[in-house]
This record gives sequence, C-alpha cells and structure tokens, in this order.
Amino acid sequence: MSAITDTTPRAWVGCLGCYNSGSLRGKWVDGCDAADLVAAGLAREVTVGDRDAAPRCLSCGGDEFWVFDHENYAGLIEGECSPVDAQEHAATIEEIQRQGIDLDAAAAFIEDRGEWDADAFQDSYVGQYESLEEYAQELAGELYGKELEDARWPFSCIDWEHAARELSYDYTILGDGYVFRQI
Repeated sequence: MSAITDTTPRAWVGCLGCYNSGSLRGKWVDGCDAADLVAAGLAREVTVGDRDAAPRCLSCGGDEFWVFDHENYAGLIEGECSPVDAQEHAATIEEIQRQGIDLDAAAAFIEDRGEWDADAFQDSYVGQYESLEEYAQELAGELYGKELEDARWPFSCIDWEHAARELSYDYTILGDGYVFRQI
C-alpha cells in the first residue's frame, strides 16, 4: 500500500443549518474551490426578492456554510473558518508553491506579518538555521571565507551568543528556525 502524498489544500464544507438541526451534511472539496458551493453540489442558487442569487443548502435551504475541517493548509488555518477564507488561503498556498518557495517558511512569514507578500518574503528570507548563533557563524564564514577556516584566532574568540544578540536587532527567527531580515 502506498502512502498518500497529495499536498493539495482541501476543506470539508458543511451547512450550519443542517449541523444545528443535528445533521452533518457537507463534503470534502479542493481548497481553491471551497467557496463555490453550487459547483460542489452543496447548494443551489436562489434569488430572494431584489437581492442577488444566494447559495442555499440542498437539504435544509439554509444559507450559512462553514469549513468544519481542513488539511494541507500549512498552519495558515487553525480550527474552523468560512469557505471564503479557506479558498483565499488555498490560493495563497498555490501561488507560493508555483514560485517554488518553501511552504513552511512562507507560513511562518505569513503568521508573523499577517499577509502574504512575495516580494517582501524574497527580500527578507535568509534561510533555515538552528539559531541566530548558527546564522552568525555562517555569515562570518561568508564574509571572511577561507580566513575563517584557516585561522582559529580571532574567530575562536568570538562570543557567538553576543553576535546573535546583535543580529537580533536586524534579523528575526520564526517558526522552525526560519531567519528573516527585518524590513
């Protein structure tokens, strides 16, 4: 038996009216289509008075739908949410993956900044490190190259903890060690 490797964001969208009446009606849908209730077969368009058509549940006629469960959202959604939110986050994930960006690093960035901005991410993302001390050591290696490898002094005298503290004014570490320049 092979493992499931699909990483497509998916949402379980259900009718709140049915749920509140004691019936769990809904289905799993692709995250990018979570708000299209008619296409998902959960609702039909109904025109009420002079208002635009609104999706109504096929079972109870209710007009409130909710995402009760989800998968593959990289932590961008915690708990329940609206189908529109699920669809927007899925579109963001699709954009991130299309650009070849590490999804976990992007999710840490979004959690910190509150929104996705590909240019700001590219300008500020440095890489993944165990700590700012590790990044300080790599940065010193990049700046001094072979000198750092050949000479134990003065680099053996560097207080890397202090160097990391100094870097923390301009850099921050998020999530599982994702280092970003503060811009």
